[in-house]
Parts: sequence; C-alpha cells; structure tokens
Amino acid sequence: MLEIWEIFRRAKTGETMKERDFDMKLTRKVAELIKEYDIRFNKEEIITTDNSLVDDIYRAAIDLTLDIGVYVLDTQRIIKFDENEIKEAVKTAPSQIIVGEGKDARILKQRKVENPSPPLIIGGDAGAPVDDELYFKMALSYLKEPIIDIVDHASIIKVHGINVESGTFLEAYAARREMKLIREAARLTGRPGIHIIGGESSTTLIGDIAIMSQEYLRPTDAHLIPVLNEMKTNYDNLGRVISSLEYGALNVGLPDPIIGGFARGPEGVAIVHVAEFLMGRLVYFADYHIGHPVHMFLGSTSAPECLWVISTISQSVARNTKFIITGNVWPSAGAGTEMIFDEIVANTLVATVTGAHPLGVTGTNGKLPHATGLETRFMGEVAHAASKSKLKREDANEIVLHYLRKYENKLKNPDLGKHFNELYDTKTLTPRKFWHEMYINAKKELAEHGIEIT
Repeated sequence: MLEIWEIFRRAKTGETMKERDFDMKLTRKVAELIKEYDIRFNKEEIITTDNSLVDDIYRAAIDLTLDIGVYVLDTQRIIKFDENEIKEAVKTAPSQIIVGEGKDARILKQRKVENPSPPLIIGGDAGAPVDDELYFKMALSYLKEPIIDIVDHASIIKVHGINVESGTFLEAYAARREMKLIREAARLTGRPGIHIIGGESSTTLIGDIAIMSQEYLRPTDAHLIPVLNEMKTNYDNLGRVISSLEYGALNVGLPDPIIGGFARGPEGVAIVHVAEFLMGRLVYFADYHIGHPVHMFLGSTSAPECLWVISTISQSVARNTKFIITGNVWPSAGAGTEMIFDEIVANTLVATVTGAHPLGVTGTNGKLPHATGLETRFMGEVAHAASKSKLKREDANEIVLHYLRKYENKLKNPDLGKHFNELYDTKTLTPRKFWHEMYINAKKELAEHGIEIT
C-alpha cells in the first residue's frame, strides 16, 4: 500500500485543474457510469436483493476512482491511482480490529449481508451541537446503557458561555473538554476503557492535534477524517492523517455524499459513496468507515433515497472488500416523539441486515440537543433482535416499507420533540415516565412484525 508521503507528493505534483472543472468532470462521469451499469433506484425495494446491482456499483466506484482521482483543494491538483494501487489498498484493509481497552475492549469486525451475529452498537448524539454543561449529562445517559459498545457523542459549541470559533485556541479547548467529559462519564459508569470516536468538536487540524495524547484520545480510540464533497480533500485533513498515523490512533473515514449535488441522484451517490470508501482507505488509511448519505432537501438518512444508498453500499463493500463500515442513524424527528422510533426501525434494519454496524441516534438532523440514551438503547435492541431472528433482506424490506410509509410525509416538517432535560430526570439521569412509555409502545409495535425485543 502507498505510504502517506507518496500521497503528499502526488498532492503537490498531480495534474492541475480548477475545482469547478473537477466537479463537472465528476458529475459527467457519474452519469456515464449510471447508464453503463444500468443502476436504478427502486423505492419499493429499499433493501435490494439484487447482488448483481451492488456488485456493479462497486465496479462503477472503481472506474470512477481510476478516472477522476482525488482533488486537493489547497494545490488544485489531483491525486491519481492505478488499478493495482486500489486493489492493494482494498487487500490490506483490516477485516477486524480491537477497539477500546481492558474489559471494555471489543472486536469490531466486517459484517456480511444477512449476518446472524449481532453488530456492535455505536451510541451517542454524534456530532450534534451542545454546550459543555449539557454534554456531560447527555454522555452519562448513553454510557449507562450496557448495550452500547462504542461511544460517539456530540460536539461542544460553547465553553463557559463563549461560542467556539473554528481554527482558534477555543476549538482546541473544546476538543479537549469533550474528551475530558466523555472520559469522566465513562469512568463514573464503570466503562473507563470504552472505545471513543472523538474529536467531534474538532473542525480543523488544530483541534485534532490538541487531543492526541493518552489523557484525551488514546491509541485505542478513533477520530474522524471527513471526505470533502465530492472526492476531495485538503491539507488540513491530510494533516489529521499524518498526526494520527504517527501517534497510533485509529482513523475513521467519513464520507457524506449529497443526493441532489454533483453526485446526482441516489444511483450516482451510491457509486460516489463507495468510491469515497475507497478514497478513505487510499488517502486516509481508514481503519473503518461511516456510511452517511445526505439528502439535499431533507437531510436525514431516513429519506427513502438515503436508505436505499445505505442498503446498496453496505452490500457492495460487504461482497467485494474487507471494509468495516457503520451506518449512521440520523432521523429527522427528535427524541420524545413516536416518529423517531419509526425512523430508527427503518434505519437500523437497513444497516443491520445489509452488513453495517448502526451508529446513532442523532435526532433532528443533528440540529438540536433533542436526544437521549433511551432511543439509542432501542436502536441497539432492534439491531440485536433482527440479527438473532436471522432476518432476510426481503422480509426486512417489507418491515422497512411499513415504517417508511408511516413517517415519509412528515420528513419535510418533522416533530422535533423535546430537549434532553424534558425527557430525562436530571438528577437520576433516567427517562421520564411518558418517554419510557413511548419506548415500550414502540417495542410492542415492532413485535407485531415478528421482531421481539426481550
């Protein structure tokens, strides 16, 4: 596999191109590949059973990567790869890694399609903006849930009443504050070695470097390195790569291709998303990856187009690579609503049955702190029950369609729910009665579809 220094060299010596020209080249190539491989979105088959379709998406992603490469914003140059380099990157990717430490260590493995073994559950209000006072209470609500194996919590946007400014010492402070608070919450709940996906408060290299120490982000933890839309990177993110490689932390590739952008519709986004997984391995040396397609107008992963993309990309990499991936559960509704449970079922079944580990739950499209540990418990229970029941793709698809029809017409104007403090007793950090009863009712409804949570 290529060394990071070769990536840097190509970033400085590759073909020059204006960013707009790169965008146009990408969107034209995506259109060609959709037609060439006859890739079609089917809203009635959210969880596809067409193996040839998902294999074609993988082949199209290879073609796209070979043709356009990766664009570096700082140099306006393109990092190109040949087919052998792509194959080597795929071949050397880990199929399982140990995350966390001590009694809290877990084996994070690649999952296969219709995998009967339970996925790991990654819990937290991942990336949502909260202040430092609320952060700690919310973190405790997640870490109190035994079903959670890994934690990925919110980003701190305000410290001591001061708004955090990206690229300043405040970002470094917020990133460190985030790690201190999550570590203290883990200690108090008896889970000091739990694997943390950290640095959610870090928007630049400054915050990332600030937490690369045993006191904050440990080598058994991971940090996010975003893929810029679409198929782009910059020196800041390449700096994140080298700092973590030298320190020894795990890298997580985070693509979030936009449905309705340069990647076109869901068919094109599926191709681009898999190509960005490849990019994550080639350029970011990613140990595992997050699947998170974004709908330009609806945002959440609950949109039918996004669910279909998660289904196809998860199966595509499960059948053709050793990549370990997660599927973001990112509803439009907020905690304290019936709608959020419906969205969680749809998202979780899609991820679990098609080969991903569910990650969430981040309500309200990550806009408000309307999230608690309870809905993440529900997400984990759905995932475990689906695996235990050996749910097949076609059966899961019918259940997903049922729940999708319940909430789809609400996505443009979702119920945003309630603030964390309205949903949990802030002294005992347990769900308030009405919120717990809604959770019980959601489990009863799911049991009617043959998935019983014990």
